[in-house]
Amino acid sequence: MKKALILFLLCSNLYSQISSKKIDRWISKNENLKSSVVSIAIKQLNKDKKISGVGFNTSMTPASNIKILTVLGSLTSGDTIPSIKYKISNDTLRISSTGYPFIAHPKYDDEDLETFIKSFNHIVYHKPNIDLTKYGPAWAWDDFKYYFQAERSEMPIYGNVIQIVKEFNDSIKVTPDIFQVVNNLKQKEKVYRDNQENNFFINPSLIKAGDTIYYPFVTSRKITMNLLESFFETSISYEEDELKNYKIWNSKIKDDIYSAILKDSDNLISESLAANISFRFNDTISVDKGLKIIQNSLDDNKIQLYDGSGLSRYNLINSSSLISALEKIYHYYGFEKIKEIFPNNYIMTDTDDFVWGKTGTLKNNHNYSGYITTDRGRLYVFSIMINHFTEDINVIKETISDFLKYIKSST
Repeated sequence: MKKALILFLLCSNLYSQISSKKIDRWISKNENLKSSVVSIAIKQLNKDKKISGVGFNTSMTPASNIKILTVLGSLTSGDTIPSIKYKISNDTLRISSTGYPFIAHPKYDDEDLETFIKSFNHIVYHKPNIDLTKYGPAWAWDDFKYYFQAERSEMPIYGNVIQIVKEFNDSIKVTPDIFQVVNNLKQKEKVYRDNQENNFFINPSLIKAGDTIYYPFVTSRKITMNLLESFFETSISYEEDELKNYKIWNSKIKDDIYSAILKDSDNLISESLAANISFRFNDTISVDKGLKIIQNSLDDNKIQLYDGSGLSRYNLINSSSLISALEKIYHYYGFEKIKEIFPNNYIMTDTDDFVWGKTGTLKNNHNYSGYITTDRGRLYVFSIMINHFTEDINVIKETISDFLKYIKSST
């Protein structure tokens, strides 16, 4: 009887483990993946287990899965996110940027920081140390008109976009309102902007009442200064001299920042966080230097980072490196916090919460990486990367959903 029980437990344990052979068999039977490059890695958390999967050392295009590394880089770079450098001189507030992206943002609030700055009648903006390009390597030049490719800048303000709202009385409200905006009922686009100029043309007849459109503007230090004055409703002077003997105002909404990156996949916020990581180490706002810090902290030479958001097709990573990053986030943040900052259940709406992860999508590439709890109460980190597919993306998403359900029920 005792031997039979031991044999039963051993068999049950073997059955419950997700093996590379099972994953390979599942993929080979799936017609939807025949034309794709597939990389899958999965590992049980809190157990000294090997990685299971297929092609998990193959370099893949991660798209927005790279944001997982940006968040991890921030976590490993300290417990706080610096919002501004500041110094108070009598009734004057002297500030300098850290690359922080939440001032006057149309989607996310940092009321504590804004209230602090607004409490001063005299503000002086000191030139920060920057090493920054507006766009990352291999970003699409003609995507300048989309929210997802708002320009990087030393001090993002209003999310570096204008917000266009068509109100229910058919009037158009534009925020901020410092740019030239012209109605053009003949143009085919809802909103149009010259490539290098902040001249905006709107066709109100193409916009539905109640709709909101976000459209990037061309950034510059002069524009930043003008927008700061407009938002804080006070004159702001500029000084070339570096701000010295300053203090740091740290963000009180760190989780909101990570949630904006992971849940909303906000590219500018992710790029700004990478630049902010650089600031913490060398007082310079630089995405490139931030990426080097992230790379060094991971100690993984198989990763190639070219931006902090995943817009670049030059980025390369394998699924085993992604689950290693997810494992580190788990140990830094804990599972309860993970469930707050990662979106849940992928595209599935008819199930209780059992998976939390980050998608990553570029044309012909779709990935999903995160955490999954199984019917047996086990917790895994996983990464599913599907590149170069020719199927409709919705077919790929359904295939990933099927695999997640398979993992949930079979382990």
